[in-house]
Amino acid sequence: MKNLILTAIFIASLFAFSCKDKESDRFRFLTENVWVPDSLYANGVDATGPGGILESFLGDARFNKDGTGTFGSYEGTWRFSANETKIIIETDSLAIPVIADIVELTSTSLKLTAVLPNPSDFQNPFNIRMTFKAK
Repeated sequence: MKNLILTAIFIASLFAFSCKDKESDRFRFLTENVWVPDSLYANGVDATGPGGILESFLGDARFNKDGTGTFGSYEGTWRFSANETKIIIETDSLAIPVIADIVELTSTSLKLTAVLPNPSDFQNPFNIRMTFKAK
């Protein structure tokens, strides 16, 4: 009877540990690094200069495991969508969320693309490409 109880406890423990959500490789790659911008382009041109559309994204990006983060000078939240092929960044500093396609995400490289509205020309949005390297 004692062995039966110990066996039941052992099986229950195995079951409990095996049911925990496992972090995907993409989640680990994104959250275990601080990301340094390599290039931040809008319509094929560096957009980090004074007044550039991506000027405030210049600086380290940190995606915390709890869904918060810093993205250059912005603070906000992030989450995956579309089976971890997109990332959504929201911050009170931006009028709309940034929804970016993840072109590449490895332990050393993060490449994102997005289309953002152009407030001065709604017919021609900004095509954004952001690349980062792990710090």
